[in-house]
Amino acid sequence: MEFHYYLVLPLFLWLLTKSKLWPLSIVVAAIALRWFLHHERGEIQSLAFWTIIGRIDQFALGMLVYQFRSHLARRHVVAAATIIAFMMFYWYFDHQGGFFQNPSYPSPRPIWIVLPTLEGLAYATGIAWSYSIYLLHFFVVFDAARFVNQRIMDISNFYLACLWSTVFFLLMMLPGYVSFRFIEAPFLKLRKPYFSKPQEALGQAAQQSAP
Repeated sequence: MEFHYYLVLPLFLWLLTKSKLWPLSIVVAAIALRWFLHHERGEIQSLAFWTIIGRIDQFALGMLVYQFRSHLARRHVVAAATIIAFMMFYWYFDHQGGFFQNPSYPSPRPIWIVLPTLEGLAYATGIAWSYSIYLLHFFVVFDAARFVNQRIMDISNFYLACLWSTVFFLLMMLPGYVSFRFIEAPFLKLRKPYFSKPQEALGQAAQQSAP
C-alpha cells in the first residue's frame, strides 16, 4: 500500500500547490468509496485494512495535518485529548469484538467505513505534535513489548498492553526531546526553500546580484 501511495504522491503534491485542503477532499472521497463498496459487498474490512482503499486516509491526513503543524506545536492538551479519545474509542472497538470477532472476519459492521479515518486523524495529530517520538519509536517498540511480556508480565490482555504502552510513551518523551533539541533542530535551521514564487525568486536574485 505504501508503494501505491508513492505512485500517486506526485499527484498529491501537485494538488497541494492548488489548495492545502485537497487532502481533505481525498479523505471524503475515500469514505464515500468505502461506503459504496460496503453497500455492494456486504463488508469492507478486508479492503479497508489491507489495501490503499483504507490506508489512503492516513496518508492524506498526514499531509493535511502537516500543513497546519504549527497550530499543534506545544498544544499538549489538544494532543493528549486526541490520543486519549482514540484510546477510548479503541477500547469500545475491542469490547465489541475487535478485529476478528466483530462478529466475524471479515466483519460486516459499517465501523470499517470510518475506522481508517479515525486512526489516521489520531496518528497524524500525534506525529505532528511530536515527530521525534515517532522517528525513534521504531527502534524500541517491538523489543520493549517483548521484554515486558517475557521478563515482567504477560501483556496479552488488551488493557495491560495499553497501560504499558502509556508507560513507554511517557518514557519516550525524554529521548524525543533530546533528539529534537540537539540533533534535528540544528539541521532544521539550515533549511532553505527550493521552490519560490516567480516574484520572490526575482527579488532574491536581485538582492544577490546587488553590490
